[in-house]
Amino acid sequence: MLTITIDPVVLATLQQSFPTPRTAAARALNKYKVLLEDLLFRANLRGQTNYERLLNCYSIPVSVLVQKGPHIGYDKVRLHKWLSDNKLDLIETVEKGSNLTGRVSMIKLTELAWLDQPDVDVAIAVSQVQSAAELSTVLCTDCQENSNAFSTLYPDYYQYLDPKSLQQVFDVLPINIRSLEAYISWLCNGATLIPIGRLKSYKKQATDILKVAKHTGGFLPQRKKLSPFGRTYYAWNSVQNVNKELRRAMLGNCWEYDIRSSVVTWKMTFAQELTDELYPTKECRRMFWASTLYLEDRADFMRDVRREMFPLEKILPVEKQEKRIKDAITAISFGARAKSVGWLPEEGKWINPAIREMIKNPKQRAAFLNAAIIQQFVKEQGILDNYLAAGMKQELPLLYYGPLITRNVKPSKSKAVAFLYQHAEAQVMQTAIDVLALHGITPIALIHDAFIVRNKLSVNQLDEIHHALRSSTQNKFWSIKPTKLEGYKY
Repeated sequence: MLTITIDPVVLATLQQSFPTPRTAAARALNKYKVLLEDLLFRANLRGQTNYERLLNCYSIPVSVLVQKGPHIGYDKVRLHKWLSDNKLDLIETVEKGSNLTGRVSMIKLTELAWLDQPDVDVAIAVSQVQSAAELSTVLCTDCQENSNAFSTLYPDYYQYLDPKSLQQVFDVLPINIRSLEAYISWLCNGATLIPIGRLKSYKKQATDILKVAKHTGGFLPQRKKLSPFGRTYYAWNSVQNVNKELRRAMLGNCWEYDIRSSVVTWKMTFAQELTDELYPTKECRRMFWASTLYLEDRADFMRDVRREMFPLEKILPVEKQEKRIKDAITAISFGARAKSVGWLPEEGKWINPAIREMIKNPKQRAAFLNAAIIQQFVKEQGILDNYLAAGMKQELPLLYYGPLITRNVKPSKSKAVAFLYQHAEAQVMQTAIDVLALHGITPIALIHDAFIVRNKLSVNQLDEIHHALRSSTQNKFWSIKPTKLEGYKY
C-alpha cells in the first residue's frame, strides 16, 4: 500500500485551531491521509500515463476528498476545505476533471506531503537475499495489500461464480510465481542497460501482477475488451500488452507459435481471385512477385533491402536491421503511408507517417522507400487494399459507410482492411485451436496471431495445423513459427 508522510506543521496548525477534543485533529488528519492513500493506490494500480509519470502526477476523483473526507470542529467543516482555506493543501490540481469529459482531475502532492518509496526498500531487500525461497519472502508478502489490489482491480470477479459466465468476462492466465519473482530480482540488480524510467515501469507492472498472482494462488484474470474490428483485447496488464521479457517471466517455460507475416499472408488469399477478375492476361505470381518473395524467401527479400538501407553499417546488428525493416513492412501492410514526410489534414493537426517513427534516420528511411523491391511491395499492397475495400463496399455497404469505417464523410480504406483482416485472423486462430483440441491441448494464452502452449508441439501436430489453415483458406502461404520461452531462475 502506498503511504504518505505529512509535514508535522499541518498537524500542529490543525491542533492549534481545534484543540478540543484533544485527539480530534490527529484522528481527522489520519482519516484524510488514509482516504488519500487509497485514492493514490487505486490510481497507481491503474497505471500512470507517460505525461503523468513525467510530472509525477496521479489522476484521482478529488470530489471524494471534498464530499467524503472527514469533518473537523463543532461546525463540521470538511477537512479538505479547511486545509485549502489555510494554505495547507496536501494536493495541487494540475488539470481539473469534468463530468462532461468523464475525466477525473490530475493532481500532484504539495511540499507538505510526500510518498514513501517502497521500491527502494524492496530493491535493498532483494539485494540481500541468498535463495529463491528467501526471495519469495520479501516480494509481495503482505496478504492484505495483495487482497486490496485484487479487489480494486476486480471488484466484480466473484459475481461470476458460474464457469461459463466467468469465461465470458475473463480469460484466466496461469502465472509462474517463482519465475516472476526472479525477473523482479533481475530488474532490481542486473538490468543495467534499461533506461531508469522504463525500468521503474517494468518493476511496477511485474510487482502488480505478482500481487494478484499471490492472492489468487497463481493466476491472473484478464478482463476481456471485445473490439468491433474482431480482436479480443484485455484491460489492465495482460499477456498481450507487457514486454516480451515480462511475458516469459509470467508464463515460465512454454512454447509460443506465431503466424508468420499474417496480414501479408491473408491478403495473398485474394491475389489469385483479383488477378483472374481484373487482370486475366497476367500471371498472379509475376504480378505479386515482391509479396510472394517476402513470404517464400524472407532472407533474400531482407538482404535486398538491407543492401540499400545499410550499405556501410557495421555497428547495428543484422537482427536489429531486419527488425526495423519488418516493422515498417508490417505498417505498410496495415495501410500506413509509404511517405518520408508528414502532411497537414483538414483538421489542421500535423501528422507524421508511421514509417518516420520506425526508421528515424532520414537517409535510411529514404533508402528504404526508394528500394525497388519495397516500391513494388507497396504497389502490390495498394492493389490488394483497393480490391478488399471495393469488395467490402459492394458486399457490406451499411458497414462500409457506417461510423466504424467512415470518418469525416469519407470511408477509410485502412480501417476497412483492418476490419476484414482482424475478423479473418480470429477465424484462422480458431481453426488452429480446434486442431489443438483434437489432441487434448488447450493454449495457456492467445495473442492475436499467436498462441502459447505449455509443451512443444510434435512435427505431426504442427503439420496438421498447417494443413487445416491452408486447406480452409485455399492459401498455401500460411506458416507458423515456434519460439521457446524460458522462465527466469534465481
